[in-house]
Amino acid sequence: MRSSLLPLLLLGPLCAMYVAAQTPAIVTPVPTTRVLAIGHLVGAAADPQAVRAIMPSEVRDTVNLYLAGKLDQWFVRQDTNGVVFLLNATSVAEAREMLSKLPLVQAKRMEFDLIPLGPLSPLRYLLGSAADEAKP
Repeated sequence: MRSSLLPLLLLGPLCAMYVAAQTPAIVTPVPTTRVLAIGHLVGAAADPQAVRAIMPSEVRDTVNLYLAGKLDQWFVRQDTNGVVFLLNATSVAEAREMLSKLPLVQAKRMEFDLIPLGPLSPLRYLLGSAADEAKP
């Protein structure tokens, strides 16, 4: 009898852990202040000459986004051909609109995955009850 209770006793905490893992965390909504744009070349392997021909205008238009304050940081990807941009945009739609004008995107040679970013909301816990009163 005692040995048959042991599996049941072990199963209880495991079930509780599973339920806790499945419960969504409480996330305080924050405004989107930036959009992370992860770009990758598509169809470029078949025709690298076409990409090279577009690059002068692509670089010019990207620099113009930076000078206009819309592109905050830019990086080259180390794992594949592509770029990563940190855009000053308040929505994915705004980011998609600005990226859609880039020559590689218009030529259907580059696609972007867009991730909206905002302030780190758990920092409110450092402020205590004053943060609860200051919620937007």
